[in-house]
Amino acid sequence: MMLYLQMLETPEEKVQFEEIYLKYRSAMFRAAEGILHNDQDAEDAVHNAFLRIIKRFSRFQKIPVKDLAPLVTVIARNEAISLQRKKKDVPLEDWDSFAETMESVSDYHALVEMFTRLPQTYRSALEMKLLGYSDGEIASKLGLSKTAVSTRISRGRQLLRSIVEQEGFLKNA
Repeated sequence: MMLYLQMLETPEEKVQFEEIYLKYRSAMFRAAEGILHNDQDAEDAVHNAFLRIIKRFSRFQKIPVKDLAPLVTVIARNEAISLQRKKKDVPLEDWDSFAETMESVSDYHALVEMFTRLPQTYRSALEMKLLGYSDGEIASKLGLSKTAVSTRISRGRQLLRSIVEQEGFLKNA
């Protein structure tokens, strides 16, 4: 973490970054490891994600803390996908076109804003899914059945995709 902190200028930036690092690093690792299935590669993807965060840290300072979880997780997923593509020439997995949608979004802040437009019932289930929780774990935490969680995630994805398409963020929308 010292390497990252040296790249930041002000003490306030360092404190904010350290909070992000400590709070979201494990979730970012789970997201990357879920794609790469290799701890070493997942570490590399998370490292690259933190470098991207630092590069655009002025934007991150403006984002409310509650909106950071999906944002940093998407960055880690994208870095894992990029690393996977570099290591192997394999196509991107289609997670109901959700991964494709995330990768085609060039402005993460806009994506987070769109994500916050989702009704809380869908957003909470999707956030947990993005953080690597299974449907069963989400069901337990939200006090729902696995079927209800699956339905909320599916509908949330559809609604998010609709919002993203309406905003014109998809290349082939």
